[in-house]
Amino acid sequence: MPLGVQPDLIEILDIAVVEATVRNHRIRRANPAACALFGRPEAEVVGLDWEKITTPADHARLHAQIRFRQASGRRRERMMVRLLQPDGDLRHALATIVLRADPDGEEYFVVHLQDVSEEIAAQDRLRLIVENTPVSMFLIDRSGRVLVSEGTASPEAAAGLAEARASSIFTTFAYLPQATSIMRRALDGERVHQILEAFGRRLDVHLVPIPGPGGQVDTVAAVASDVTDLHLALASLRARSAEQAVVADLGRRALEAREPAELWQRAVTALADHLGADLVRAYGLDADGKRVGPLAHEDRRAPQVPTGTQRDPPRRTAAWVTTVPVGRPDRPLAVIELHRAPLEDQEREFVHAVTAVLGSAALRFQMEAEIRHRSLHDGLTGLPNRTALLDRLHRALHRAGHDGRRVGVLFVDLDGFKAVNDTLGHQAGDDLLRTTAARLSHAVRPGDVAGRLAGDEFAVLCEDVDGVADLEAIADRVVTALAAPVRLLDRPVTLTGSVGLALSNPDLADAETLLNAADIAMYTAKRNGPGQRLAYATEMRTPVAANTRQKLTRDQLKTAGADGSMLSLR
Repeated sequence: MPLGVQPDLIEILDIAVVEATVRNHRIRRANPAACALFGRPEAEVVGLDWEKITTPADHARLHAQIRFRQASGRRRERMMVRLLQPDGDLRHALATIVLRADPDGEEYFVVHLQDVSEEIAAQDRLRLIVENTPVSMFLIDRSGRVLVSEGTASPEAAAGLAEARASSIFTTFAYLPQATSIMRRALDGERVHQILEAFGRRLDVHLVPIPGPGGQVDTVAAVASDVTDLHLALASLRARSAEQAVVADLGRRALEAREPAELWQRAVTALADHLGADLVRAYGLDADGKRVGPLAHEDRRAPQVPTGTQRDPPRRTAAWVTTVPVGRPDRPLAVIELHRAPLEDQEREFVHAVTAVLGSAALRFQMEAEIRHRSLHDGLTGLPNRTALLDRLHRALHRAGHDGRRVGVLFVDLDGFKAVNDTLGHQAGDDLLRTTAARLSHAVRPGDVAGRLAGDEFAVLCEDVDGVADLEAIADRVVTALAAPVRLLDRPVTLTGSVGLALSNPDLADAETLLNAADIAMYTAKRNGPGQRLAYATEMRTPVAANTRQKLTRDQLKTAGADGSMLSLR
């Protein structure tokens, strides 16, 4: 049978060439390049059924092509075929098939095979990369029809691009005017880079116009990347940076603040701003963990507006309330309530950072308050000390100078207190001083301030006093209260107190002068006998009266025997 191709040419070509009959599809000749492509020696290839070295899908396509050529008269065709290797591997080849006939009329085809396995593998790898990364690439013509599209930046976008292969991107994505607008700009020759919000995602879109031979834009190449996660990460980073700035600002203010109220209010405002809470409240806690009062609050609920005779229903806060302790978990100093949806993990970290700053600040405020309290109060009785009492007296006189009211002072000294210490000991003396402080506080009016000056000396600040008679009435209650018997070391003891009264006037207008006047009156009263009270008079400021304090003694006493009978001190 004469061959369709010269033998010497087939042998020397470095291109795979095969001849096979149309009747039975058996290979009747293959050059060395074809045998190498098949992975078989020539003796095994010649006579081999073509279907033995191609996939079933390619068999059907090949038969269809042959029938089509025979019917249409076409003698040449190109198609991709997959060749089966003896070891089971596949090789991809671009087959150029030419249908010919022998002189005796038997048809055969000459197949030129170009090995494109590496190109196909590279294309598959590229497709694998594109299909598994949040990127879509596509090419559109001037009508908006998608010529090529690959990738999965968004499943919805991929579906729309596939649909636009048969229609137009302007029809498929008509519901996304921003997308169609930038595509028209690209078709007009503009390179476009824009972030689109579509399909619940953020897409970073690059459009590059590609001009044709005449200079007019024929096609537009597009790359769309899903940057939603990146934007979320950046938003999270910005939020965290904002949180850190808030916490740092609160920390700075916590170090500088002299009073806690402003810091608490700034903290609840920051929480409401950052978390979008309807309502944020901060409450102080007592030693038992019970709320003792609001420290600050920020209310973002919509206000109620009366409409006619009807009123809006009561305002409601978010159904979910998150409570966060401030301070040590076992002994919190305060608590913060957040009215909003449940907190995310990052939001909860932010709240804990804020409460950590507040906890440290609250502890500092508490310690400073305790230090101030100790510096202004007597450690034994808990009453204000001389410094605190003089400060309050100074402020009371300042207020009285503006509203025309008068301020009174009682100066109280126990009669014979030294005898208690000498006879019963200092513990008994301390007990007596604590009892005296309690009786003094109960005897005066509500709002009056009792304080301990030193030793057995006490004073009472009385504001809004109309005259001396008011002070005398208070002093009488004090004298009566102090004269009641008290048991010390299981022994009944009766002790009295001398009281001096002084009422503010133009000559007694400052704290030290007014207190000194009451002191002089007290020693004048003491000279008259124990358990007396006396109002200050100007004539008491004489050399004799001034020396009274030095001359008087509190060592006069009567004591019973050691049998536990009454001990009276005067």
